[in-house]
Amino acid sequence: MTKTRKIVSLIVIAVFMLVLVCGCGASAQKAEPAPSASAAEKTTEQKPADKPADQAKKDVFIAYAQAELVNAWRVTNQKDMEAQAKKFGVKLVSTDANQDPSKQLTDIQNLLAQKPDVLILSPLEAKALVPAVELCNKANVPLIIIDRKIDAEPGKGMYKTEITQSHVLSGQKLAEKTVELLKAKYGSPKGSVVHVQGQSGASPVIDANKGWAEVMSKYPEIKEVAVADAGFTKEGGMKVMEDFLQRFPKGKIDVVRSDYSDMTMGAIEAIKNAGRTELFGYIVGEGGHYKAIEAVVAGQIARETQTPPYFGEKAISSALKLLKGEEVPALQQVDIKIFDSSDKDTARKYLDDIRANGLEF
Repeated sequence: MTKTRKIVSLIVIAVFMLVLVCGCGASAQKAEPAPSASAAEKTTEQKPADKPADQAKKDVFIAYAQAELVNAWRVTNQKDMEAQAKKFGVKLVSTDANQDPSKQLTDIQNLLAQKPDVLILSPLEAKALVPAVELCNKANVPLIIIDRKIDAEPGKGMYKTEITQSHVLSGQKLAEKTVELLKAKYGSPKGSVVHVQGQSGASPVIDANKGWAEVMSKYPEIKEVAVADAGFTKEGGMKVMEDFLQRFPKGKIDVVRSDYSDMTMGAIEAIKNAGRTELFGYIVGEGGHYKAIEAVVAGQIARETQTPPYFGEKAISSALKLLKGEEVPALQQVDIKIFDSSDKDTARKYLDDIRANGLEF
C-alpha cells in the first residue's frame, strides 16, 4: 500500500505541474496583444478628424499675386498680408508682378499650378487682369480681388469677392478741395490744374478720375491743363513735375493734383528746386503716407486722402469663410481718411499714433 500511495502521489504532482505550466502559457498568450493597443492609438492619432483646429488652419494654402513692390504703400501692404497670414495660421505664397500685367498673369498661372485653396489678387490693371477670373474658374480656386478692381463682376463663378476702397470718393474729395481753394483765390471757381497721375490703366486712377470728373462737371472754368503718368514713384513724380514747371511759368498753374504720396513728395521736391513755392498750399493728393501727412502739417499739401494698405485681415478671414462654405459679400469696403491743412491737430494726432506703433500709414 505504501508503494501504491507513493505512485499516486507522484501522478498527482505531475498533473498539478502540467496544469500550472499550461496556465502560465495561456497567461503569456493573453499578454501578447498589448503592443497592438499602442498601434491602435497611433493609428487614431493620425486620423485627420482628430487634428486640432490650429493644425487644420496651417494646412490652408493661400496664394497672393501682388501687383508691385515699388513704393512704401505696397511694401506695407505686403507686410500686412504676411502678418495676417501668420495671425490666422495659414500658409501664404506671394509673387511680385513688378508693374508688368503680362508677368502678373504668368504669376497667377504659376500660383494656380501649386493648387492653392484660395487666390488673392491685387491687380495691376483693370482690363489686363480679367483673364484671372477664367483661370480660377478652370482651376476651381476661389478668387478674392483686393485694393484694385478688374472689369468683371464679383460674386459670379469662382470670383467671390472684391475688397476695395472708394477711390471715386477720394477723387471727389480732392476735387471739392480744389474748388474751395480756387474760390478763395479768385473769388469764383476757375483756374488751371496739373495732374501727376499714377498709371492710366490702374483702377484706383480710373475711379479717382471718375470722382474728380463728377465734381468738376459743375465747374467748367477749372481746367486740367496737363496730365502725365509718374508710375506711383517719387522719382516719377519729380520728373513729371519738373516737366510741368518748365512748360507752365509762374501764374499758369493754380493747383497740383497727385495720385500717390511718393509722387507728391517728388513733386514737392521739384517745386522747391525750381523756387516755385507759390504752389505750396495748392497741392491735393491721395495716399496718406506719413511724409505726406507731415507736408499737410507744414502747409504744403492742402488735402491728403488716405487709402490705407491694410487688406490682410478682411482678405484672409474672407478666404477662411469661403473654405468653410460660408457666404461673403460680393463687395467689401475699407474706409478712407481725409487730412486737411486747415485741421492740423487731426493730422498731428494721427502722426503721433502711427509713430508710436512704428508704422508708415
